[in-house]
Amino acid sequence: MRPHPLATALLAVIALLFFAPMLWLAVASLDAHASWALTWPSLTLAHFRNVTAGDYLLSLWNTTLLALVATIVAVLPGIFGAYALSRRRIPLRDGLMITVLFLTGIPVGIMIIPVFQIFAACGWLSLLPTGIFLGANSLPFALWLIKTAMDAVPREMEEAALMERASLLQTIIHVVVPASLPGIASAAIFSFINAWGSFIVPLVLVSDPDQQTGPLTIYGLIAAANVRYGDIAAFSIIYSLPVVILYLLLARSFSGGFLMGGAVKG
Repeated sequence: MRPHPLATALLAVIALLFFAPMLWLAVASLDAHASWALTWPSLTLAHFRNVTAGDYLLSLWNTTLLALVATIVAVLPGIFGAYALSRRRIPLRDGLMITVLFLTGIPVGIMIIPVFQIFAACGWLSLLPTGIFLGANSLPFALWLIKTAMDAVPREMEEAALMERASLLQTIIHVVVPASLPGIASAAIFSFINAWGSFIVPLVLVSDPDQQTGPLTIYGLIAAANVRYGDIAAFSIIYSLPVVILYLLLARSFSGGFLMGGAVKG
C-alpha cells in the first residue's frame, strides 16, 4: 500500500523542522560571522579552537564525571534490585512495580528546593553528591528497564549454572547480566543522558564555579551581552559527541533485542 502524498509531505516537513537546527549548528560552528540566521558560511575553525581550551574542557570533564557517577548509581543497584523483583516472591510486588513506574514520572524540579536545603545543611553542594542525586532520580526507570530484560531470561540458564555449583552472585554476574544486556544498556544510556543534559540540578546544587557543567557553559554563552553564536554551535557539537559515542559503543548490546529463546539448548 502506497503512502498518501499528503502524509508523505507532512512527514517531510516534520523531518525538515528537526533537520534545520542540526544544519544551523554545523554551519554556524564553521562560520566566521555566525548569527542566528542560516547563511552561507565564511569558513573558519576559530570557534572550535575557542571552545577546546581552558574552562570549556573543564566543564566537559565535570559533565562527564557527573554523568558517570549518576549512571553507576542508577545501574548497579538497578541490576540487583531488578533481579530480586524478577526472581523472588516479594509481597505486593505488583504494587511495588506500579509505585516504581509512578516515581519515574515525578519531575525533579519539584524536589530541588528541599534537596538544596538538605545539601546546603550537610555541605554537599558539589559535583559528586549531585551526581549521586541524579543517579537516584534515574534509578526507578532503570530498575523497570532492567527487570523487563531479566524477565525474558529463561530460568533454565540459572538452574544450569547452579547445578555447576556457581554461587548466586556468580550466576547473576556471569549468566543473568550478559543475557540482560539490552535492558542494562538502555538503563545506562537513559541515566547517562539524563545527567548529561541536566541543567537545573547542577545550577542549584553545585556551588563551586570550577565544577560548572556543560549546559551551564552553554547558558553562559547565550546569556552574554554579545551572543557568540559560533562558539555556541561549536561547543554544542562537541558537547553532543560523548552521547553519540556512548550509543555507538552500546549499540551492539541491542542486537537481537530480548530474544532469549535460543539461549538454552540440550
